Amino acid sequence: MKKLTLEEIAAAMGVRSVDKLPRIGVSRICTDSRDLRHGDLFFALPGRQFDGHDFVDAALSGGAVAAIVADVGRVPARWREAGRLIVVPDTVDALGRLAGYHRTQSAAVVIGVVGSNGKTTTKELIHAVLRSRKSGKAAARSFNNHIGVPLTLLSTDAADEYVVVEIGTNRPGEVAALAQIARPDLGVVTSLGEEHLEYLGDLAGVAEEELSLLAHIRRRGWAVLNHECRARPQVARREDLSVLSFGFQPDADLRASDVTVVEGRQRFRVNGRFEYELPALGVHNVSNALAAVAVGLRFGMTHADIALALAKAALPPQRLEPSRVGDVMILNDAYNANPASMRAALATLDQLPPRGRRVLVLGDMRELGADTLRYHEELGRAAGRSSAAVIVAVGAFARNVADGAISIAGTGKRIYWHPSIETAGPALERLIEPGDIVLLKGSRAVRMERLIPFIERLATTRVPA
Repeated sequence: MKKLTLEEIAAAMGVRSVDKLPRIGVSRICTDSRDLRHGDLFFALPGRQFDGHDFVDAALSGGAVAAIVADVGRVPARWREAGRLIVVPDTVDALGRLAGYHRTQSAAVVIGVVGSNGKTTTKELIHAVLRSRKSGKAAARSFNNHIGVPLTLLSTDAADEYVVVEIGTNRPGEVAALAQIARPDLGVVTSLGEEHLEYLGDLAGVAEEELSLLAHIRRRGWAVLNHECRARPQVARREDLSVLSFGFQPDADLRASDVTVVEGRQRFRVNGRFEYELPALGVHNVSNALAAVAVGLRFGMTHADIALALAKAALPPQRLEPSRVGDVMILNDAYNANPASMRAALATLDQLPPRGRRVLVLGDMRELGADTLRYHEELGRAAGRSSAAVIVAVGAFARNVADGAISIAGTGKRIYWHPSIETAGPALERLIEPGDIVLLKGSRAVRMERLIPFIERLATTRVPA
């Protein structure tokens, strides 16, 4: 963070009068007292399990210069008397206000990434491309909410030429609120699909929410859009933006073609001319890579430079993350799931070269609203048409996955349903065979990765016939 005085920080957060604040500059924010460094400014943020106000004493005793608090009554009186507290109505709101102010003081180009699927992967690919030639930062992990976005913006310093901000949502208005803080110079929309329909309603609601980013891109900025977004009215409203589209369609500005899989890597061409290689499976990840190509070109990089960076990129964990245990291949795609990302996972399985049986282990998809059961049944039918020899559905909603698969699958497929991870795990030990490719996917709340130890135990103890 650019060094700011406590007085500047207080003013940025809307605090009009503060007594006794030490005249000192701050260049780092801390929200976890276990991660505190001497000279940090501590924000007492509320959480699901802990409240930062309970750790203000430890933070100030440990070297924090001051603390931002809302509930001053929970802080020992000695710190109030020492003038080490800045009191605000809401510490989360104050964090956002400070981040918005800091953004105006930073010369770094802000890149905002939104979309129904692929945000974190695209963010990491953009960062991999840009950091090969420039200095900058990107959101840690999936820091994409009302706390993560401000912290990402506040992580920049004077040396940074760019910062990649991931912006998430599950309710109307969240993208706009975070984009208003970030005010991107360049906005990226990875995809539009059926996500959080319990709150966003339908695909039109999803598009309205995700594309609300465009209204907050700085004037005469850039928009990098999945080609499916190009004709949306939200794009037409910003005539001042320079728009670059990407996809597999012939009229996309950046078009991928000739996609092949070679030893767990994908090779493809951009606009029929430029050769690329990506150390990741899934055609949807080629689309994510195209977004990174677009951003790299906007920063003046050549296709050759971008291709070199993408060939060395690392994807975040639990996004089609491959591993081998004995002769069994596991594709851990368990980070999250919605109908579009499930379809992409099935397509990935079908894309793999012939090798052993394909085993689909599919968990519930959450927050799909009134059509939840229909979406699960449609997934089951798609799974039944896929190359999978074995389909294991896990969870209450996933029973409809099994029903959908049974309704259209040929007699050669083996289809099972289990109500929970606890019952599915032991069953997998009886199902998995040497040479199998096992794909795990479900919503984050299900934590399908908990099945991996069962597969590992089986693969390391069974002796092939």
